[in-house]
Amino acid sequence: PVPRGDGDLDLDRTLDAWEPGAGRRPRAEDIVTRGWTASRRAVALAVDVSGSMQGQAVALAAVAAAGVVLAAGDGLVPAVVAFGTGVRVLQAHGVRRPPEELLSDLVALRGHGTTDLAAGLREAAGQLAGAAVDQRLVVLLSDCLHTAGDDPATALEGIDRLQVLVPLGGADAEAAAAALAGR
Repeated sequence: PVPRGDGDLDLDRTLDAWEPGAGRRPRAEDIVTRGWTASRRAVALAVDVSGSMQGQAVALAAVAAAGVVLAAGDGLVPAVVAFGTGVRVLQAHGVRRPPEELLSDLVALRGHGTTDLAAGLREAAGQLAGAAVDQRLVVLLSDCLHTAGDDPATALEGIDRLQVLVPLGGADAEAAAAALAGR
């Protein structure tokens, strides 16, 4: 907010600054405006395709990832990573694949194998490493129950913000997701 600046009128702050009981009309210096700036953000979607995410859980995760990719349009080209026993980059950050090909790959995902959550997070962070942005965001679609690899908390370097979506939870999955996101 800025007094007498260019931008959108901040009605609440303007009314708070004006003293109606003072017996005067509002003056130009009483008007408060708000200017907006967009933050530059790089996004990676990390989709868990391990055995614990098979069936409906991996289908929900894939559909959610597809929704983000389609809604992003040209303004954002997120990295899309699938992980389980191994890691597969479905779309590199900043490199747009034809949407029909990417969506086909997403809906074809099947859950199997172990969960190397740390490897998935490291690949997502690696995809965002070279981006000149204010924030590196990873959206993790997983039950967060790792069964292979390093402790996932050791793989958060290079990630400014981690959002975890648990497609089909349970108390253990939700507790693991909350703990990881809190780190």
